[in-house]
Amino acid sequence: MGTGLVPNLSLSSRASTFAVAPLGHRSLQVSLLVVTLLTAIDQTIVATALPSIVDDVGGRAGMGWVFAGYTLAMTATMPVYGRLGDLQGRRQLFLGCLIGFVVASALCGVATTMTQLIGLRALQGVAGGGVLVLSQAVVADAVSPRDRGRFMAPVGLIYATSSVLGPLVGGALTETVGWRWIFWVNIPVGAVAVALAFRSVPHPVGPRAHGRLDVRGSILYVAAVSGLVVLTGTLGRELAWRSPWALAGVAVTSLCAGLFVVRMLRHQDPLIPVGVLRNRNVVIASCLGFAVGAAVFALVGYVPTIVQEVLSMRPASSGALLLALVMGMMVSTTTTARWTARTGRYRRLPLAGCATCAVALAYLAGLDDTWEPWQAAAGLFVLGVGVGCFMMLVVTVAQDAVSSDLVGSATSTVNLVRELGVTIGAATIGSVLAAGIAPRLPALFLTLAAVFVVGAGLSLMLPDRTLSERGVTR
Repeated sequence: MGTGLVPNLSLSSRASTFAVAPLGHRSLQVSLLVVTLLTAIDQTIVATALPSIVDDVGGRAGMGWVFAGYTLAMTATMPVYGRLGDLQGRRQLFLGCLIGFVVASALCGVATTMTQLIGLRALQGVAGGGVLVLSQAVVADAVSPRDRGRFMAPVGLIYATSSVLGPLVGGALTETVGWRWIFWVNIPVGAVAVALAFRSVPHPVGPRAHGRLDVRGSILYVAAVSGLVVLTGTLGRELAWRSPWALAGVAVTSLCAGLFVVRMLRHQDPLIPVGVLRNRNVVIASCLGFAVGAAVFALVGYVPTIVQEVLSMRPASSGALLLALVMGMMVSTTTTARWTARTGRYRRLPLAGCATCAVALAYLAGLDDTWEPWQAAAGLFVLGVGVGCFMMLVVTVAQDAVSSDLVGSATSTVNLVRELGVTIGAATIGSVLAAGIAPRLPALFLTLAAVFVVGAGLSLMLPDRTLSERGVTR
């Protein structure tokens, strides 16, 4: 398929050209719930186990890369898997990534040095990037856009809950059976996930995208994104802004990014099709995903530290405060999914969600030592309500805006931009709070609120249409 502009297809009339076998949606949903539990909890389960890991295998100086290696590999591979899924089919690729994730988890548990663990975590991230992107894309092969929100709502809730509970589960396993079981626990769960996915993931039999994977473009992209993630996490902290290494890193990253853009515009089969990037709905959905990543998901990791410092809360209590955020997501995600399935309308949801998030963050800007914990929990609950309005919807909007042979690329683009938002947001928030928490909170929260004000403005640019009722031929 060429790189021409994707037609501005009607959201209410276009149907996917994929046909799948008549599989039950319930079994597919259960499969994705288990898969999401497996991958989401693994992003945060290591946090509370790191001290024990360092005591066992050493390598304190490199322990940050246990997180960064996983995140970097996952982020860097998303568009590659999205494009490969469009070109070669998603089912086999998804199953292969899922099996690879379980195998890498088992190997992480037998690591004897920090270097081995970092490398295996990166391998786990390579497989995890495919699982994350392809699990959402296979849904587009089986479920209509109008019903997709209701289908994916439980998956989104499992993702949010698992991410929050990950450190608690990691701490419990480390204290009882040892840190290696934070990885080995993935083996039985992964076996169930593979079995369910094998039975329920659909076999698309319709037309696929034509062409071959742009390997050179993929290498340039991975180099550019890797450089961006590493520089974002190290500049101003481990790496001085004007140091030779920093300047060289910025130069190489910029060069790779520039060459990738040029190749993407000129190559017949680019890694990220130009038509995807020129589609207004995909661009807006990606920007909204960036807002969620930078202003909410990036903030989540710092909330316990903030309330411990300002409200003098104990570590366990400060972590439990995040459950208020999850409860807010649960309320709005399930409610808005039913409404979207019934009406097909979606434009007002990101608008209302961004406005709600902005109000919640502006409220949290007043956090000081006079607050009670319930007041902070109330703000986080409202923030969760806002995010839940459109957190999963943005992927559906992007998928429904492109032809079926570009669904994988659209899905990976939204996820990539969101993960970059998490990386950039976390680094920025960390730099701000490093100079002092309490004095910086008002400006920090108001800045994050402004991000959602911009998001609300972008939401107004979405077309006032309905999502497609027909997704596939079963």
